[in-house]
Amino acid sequence: MTSLTRDVAIVGVGFSPFARAGEPNPRALTLTAVRDALADAGLRGKDIEGIFEYKFGPESPGAQDVARMIGSPDLAAFADIMPTNPSGLGGALAAVMAVASGTCETALTFRCLTRASGSTGGVAGGPREVGGRGQYLTPYGALGGILVEMALKKQRWMAEYGRPESDFGHIAVNARRWAALNPRACLREPITMDDYLGSRAIAAPLRLLDCDYPVNGAVATIVTTAERARDLRQQPVLIDAMTYGTGPAPDWTFHPDYLYGGTLGCANRLWQRASVTLDDVDLAQLYDGFTSVTISWIEALGACGRGEFADWVGDGSRLGPGGDFPMNTGGGQLAEGRLHGISLLNEAVQQLRGTCAERQVPDAQVALVASGLYQQCATMLLTAA
Repeated sequence: MTSLTRDVAIVGVGFSPFARAGEPNPRALTLTAVRDALADAGLRGKDIEGIFEYKFGPESPGAQDVARMIGSPDLAAFADIMPTNPSGLGGALAAVMAVASGTCETALTFRCLTRASGSTGGVAGGPREVGGRGQYLTPYGALGGILVEMALKKQRWMAEYGRPESDFGHIAVNARRWAALNPRACLREPITMDDYLGSRAIAAPLRLLDCDYPVNGAVATIVTTAERARDLRQQPVLIDAMTYGTGPAPDWTFHPDYLYGGTLGCANRLWQRASVTLDDVDLAQLYDGFTSVTISWIEALGACGRGEFADWVGDGSRLGPGGDFPMNTGGGQLAEGRLHGISLLNEAVQQLRGTCAERQVPDAQVALVASGLYQQCATMLLTAA
């Protein structure tokens, strides 16, 4: 029994191809991923009663559009969840809650991104008149510029803990180790620490290889009750626990805890609700939109103490194939491609099913997923049925 009102299972995962080139139709990408998830579960469009999407920008169709495309007769629950949410996992969390509450029996969540829409987080620029708090941020490019914000967080980390940039490089190098084993990944060539340290600055000290890789692609996931899941095509993967977090006074720039935000409280709630502990986790899929986010998650979740990542990670091999803390086993957003984290959830499901071929973590039974960053974060703990 989980901490949810009803036991919920993930029964279908689907992907479109991921690609860097071209300007594909987002509707076509989404439909490909959704059909793949339906086929994976052994379901049809008419079986879907709930649809949830994390919607950040106009690039993907909405929940009602997808309902029409797949022939869902009547949605009992639906939402296009807007940006203030724990990234792509936001839709999955809503789908699980809808099923757990009895609002619907089977729900779909999806995320579609194109390369063009995935490249809009740059430095804010251009002359304009601003007031209020914006007047203090705009001169530094920090009003609407996620890259500047992430550069500041990386700089703060190095200053507060007296650490070099190579700490962040372990996350980037590890992503390529796993991506080399994943045919779906867009960046499969290995990189070294020297490659990381030699990559160009985007907004110093943030480097190119600190940042996720915008691609054209879509991902879809289907959840239903654990009882119904037993009659479907795939081995069910159960939701053991899940949590959200913002921390006190949530704010992108002026949060009281600039390096961790809500991740500490989010992680603490997860372990309070879970039926397992961190020692039971066989693999972790931790949000890696930027390398600093991943390090914050590792510490917040209790793998090591605050500021102790460098001593804990060593040469980085523990994160990779054969290591004792396998992390982002599909290459993550740094190497597989940027889908706002929902692909991390699907990778966890495939690992617990034992279907990941060369990159399979042996005897995987428990997977940890963390999504979003700082004051917009969430976790989900999965177990093999």
